[in-house]
Amino acid sequence: MSEILASDPPQIVVLGASFGTGNLGVSALAWSTLKLIKTKWPEAGVALLGVGREPNSTSVRLTGNPESLLTCPVRYSLNILARNHILGLLLWVVLCRLFPMLGQRLARKESTLGMLLRSDLFCDITGGDSFSDIYGLKRLLRGFLLKTVCQLTGKPFVLLPQTYGPFAFRISRVLARQVLRNAAVIYSRDSEGVQVVRELISAAAPVRLCPDVAFVLDPIRPDTAQVCQLEALRSEGAQVLGLNISGLLYHGGYSRDNMFGLACDYPALIADMLKMFCAMPVWRVLLVPHVLPSSDFAVEDDQIAAEKALAGLPEELRGRVMVLERGLDQNETKYCIGLCDFFIGARMHATIAALSQAVPAIGLAYSRKFAGVFATAGVPDCVLDLRGMGTEEVMRKAKLLFDRRKTISEVLNATIPPLQAQLMTMFDVFEDSVGE
Repeated sequence: MSEILASDPPQIVVLGASFGTGNLGVSALAWSTLKLIKTKWPEAGVALLGVGREPNSTSVRLTGNPESLLTCPVRYSLNILARNHILGLLLWVVLCRLFPMLGQRLARKESTLGMLLRSDLFCDITGGDSFSDIYGLKRLLRGFLLKTVCQLTGKPFVLLPQTYGPFAFRISRVLARQVLRNAAVIYSRDSEGVQVVRELISAAAPVRLCPDVAFVLDPIRPDTAQVCQLEALRSEGAQVLGLNISGLLYHGGYSRDNMFGLACDYPALIADMLKMFCAMPVWRVLLVPHVLPSSDFAVEDDQIAAEKALAGLPEELRGRVMVLERGLDQNETKYCIGLCDFFIGARMHATIAALSQAVPAIGLAYSRKFAGVFATAGVPDCVLDLRGMGTEEVMRKAKLLFDRRKTISEVLNATIPPLQAQLMTMFDVFEDSVGE
């Protein structure tokens, strides 16, 4: 790439990921992106855009050392005069492009606008799977506006590895096309996304296939009594099956009426899986919540779903099940997933935490994003699409994959290291002579 980042050290803005959503998958994207940026530019200043209500800073553990990040809010309220409102930011960025002297003055201010104006590079990951209208037009439109503000600064804008589409509405494709045309580099985490991008803008689009960044998330051991108990069970010869139950699927989606069009009864499927694995000698089940939002979003809460599923088990089986405690971050949860001998999950980043540690895993898919990510890991057949399979078929195929777990692990041991190595060079598209 011909662009050379202007500052030394460079100032980099990450959007579409944060540490405050309660979704450990989104936190894994933020942490892994930070790791990749700091690997390329150790002294870079990094800010998270669209986080909090006031400009602030947060500290994140990275390779044993705390890293300080700026957090910059963006508002989308009906009060367009509100501070840091997305429409106000759009207007000010345009004015600063027209009048550079104004831009230079405002760039010195400690504000969301100042951070936008003095940044050298924007890295957007859209929550991994929200560059789509699958979660509704409102979320897509907010993402479009935020991306547009960044692109209007004229600085390089990189779309990090994520899913593109599906787009059910014409307006969705119009918005997506506009963003894609103004991106310096586009990474897709699956080959289908590459095709989507090329169909939207050009067969010669600057789109590259690259694994999900969470494949380089580091596991960090939490020093808790529950982890000690898990490690003791394994040392005594027990085998652990990890099961992530999606609160969103368990409650029928945001609309609570089978929003994602599943062909199976998801709560019944979970109950059948728990009974099957709890009945196996030497096997214990670890329920791993991966989305733990505030009480305002109980429909998303994996822990609530896990506790409901556990309560529905016969009493004699409940002692073979453990629910991972709240309070662990994305790295600590990945460590616990690494203690499993087999893993099943409906939250994709919970399954990535398994795959990236060569733990054989099944993805219970509710969208096409699973297929491409599992394909990059060399195990496309480990995705069971709940939109097209009934409960009996899912159970049958899950048992077949469980019986093949040793072979699957061998495949992952061969495929994962090259994926991780590829990610570590992702920012090499930028010249090394930063600041010259």
